[in-house]
Amino acid sequence: MKQSQFHYLPPKVLDSLKNIELVARQLVEGSITGLHRSPYHGFSAEFSEHRKYCPGDTVKHVDWLAYGKTDRYYVKQFEEETNTRCYLVLDRSKSMTLGDENQQKFNYACYLTAAFAYLMNRQKDAVGLFTYNHEIQDYLPAKSSQFHLRNLLKHLEFIQPNGKSNAAPCFHRMAAEVQRRSLVIIFSDFFDQNDDFIKSLEHFHYKQCEVILFQVLDRHEYQFPYKGLIEFKDLETGQQMELEAEDLRELYMKSLDAYNQKLKSACHRMQFTFESLHTESPFEQALAAYFHKRERLY
Repeated sequence: MKQSQFHYLPPKVLDSLKNIELVARQLVEGSITGLHRSPYHGFSAEFSEHRKYCPGDTVKHVDWLAYGKTDRYYVKQFEEETNTRCYLVLDRSKSMTLGDENQQKFNYACYLTAAFAYLMNRQKDAVGLFTYNHEIQDYLPAKSSQFHLRNLLKHLEFIQPNGKSNAAPCFHRMAAEVQRRSLVIIFSDFFDQNDDFIKSLEHFHYKQCEVILFQVLDRHEYQFPYKGLIEFKDLETGQQMELEAEDLRELYMKSLDAYNQKLKSACHRMQFTFESLHTESPFEQALAAYFHKRERLY
């Protein structure tokens, strides 16, 4: 994919991703994942080097072209590709429409989803996609082909956020579907925690998945810059309420912090990664900052 044709993956973004390497920190079925190669050589993947033919080697791996040039027998040696499976999970509920057209939370999450899809595909890893609101809306199984990547990116172009969010039952179904030891990356505002929400994350933990949660927030959510008497409207339910902003600000900020701390604590316990991103920050910069932080940690 030398030049992008997709809205959520413009050429300038491809340039910004050139030097980013995503390496999942867990082992996958005894092999090192991501960009790393297995130290064990086999005959099932990509050409590595030649070695001299030894008695007992199968003749189907003899390089006859090299024999014609050197009059010596050489065997093609390959290094095994070590792929992981990555599942991108995108919240497409109505709450993700907060923000103007250029900085809407949903568009921001789509850009991130496209970037990770490209990165995983470039590493020859299989990447799949789930989208959800109160139920799973889309599921593209994990594959590693260029054709599949183009279909995934094209699919992102037509998704419209709608409906109420109910992540827990969706996450349970996803966890049942994904393979063990997969990488799961979730993009959401995570404003629908209920009693079963943490249990649904624990389902991924039970499957020994590495999980990264990217919380996407608009500045109105993390700054609460309102003044005076404001009419607030719930984007998912349509419920409206008129409140004095100054009286509400301190309580709101404390509640938001407590809410996120609860989620962070659960993620820490399960060794999941939780990152809060703000739509005012260019998403490629936010992504680069995350990877720099990851490199320091691992």
